Amino acid sequence: MTGTWPAPSPRCAALIRAAIERILAEPGFADEVDRAVLAQAGDAVLADPTLTASLRASDRANIVHWMTANLANPGARVAPNVGPETLGVARDVVRRGLNDRALEGYRAGQNVVWNRWMQIGFELTGDPGELREFLDVGARSIFTYVDETLAGLTAAIDREREQLTSGTHAQRLEVVTLILDGAPIPEARASARLGYELHAE
Repeated sequence: MTGTWPAPSPRCAALIRAAIERILAEPGFADEVDRAVLAQAGDAVLADPTLTASLRASDRANIVHWMTANLANPGARVAPNVGPETLGVARDVVRRGLNDRALEGYRAGQNVVWNRWMQIGFELTGDPGELREFLDVGARSIFTYVDETLAGLTAAIDREREQLTSGTHAQRLEVVTLILDGAPIPEARASARLGYELHAE
């Protein structure tokens, strides 16, 4: 993370906490985010219950991560969420042979959060200066957080693809293919590359 990140005024910090408390009191909010994310995810994702569940878990983890950080330190830069739920999406996308279109839904989820943030801002204050700061800080926080989380997710997807196309995964696939094709691969070499003893007594 580079560059300056200005702290909000005490009044803006109070408004941020109040806005998050309102969102937390709305039980259907996470479901609304889920619907927006899944609507953009594509048919291949929607047809896969495991991947759909993985995206839902990631949505909730991302929301909780951002809100928790802002309750603790309103308006401060929030570190990207590259926790287990997010990395699970990366793994699932790659292992199912999907492209990065599955990630487009994150922007739709971002828009749901931003629209609700703007509505709450107008509900919390009628002061133009307070409202301007609240919206400026919220936009910077939400958009930067999603940008950096997506960058982390994309990097994780790239790592997963690299592991599947090189190194041990590719070597094991090659050995199994040779064995199934009846190639004369020495047993000791096959065992070493598979990381599994093939000799049966």
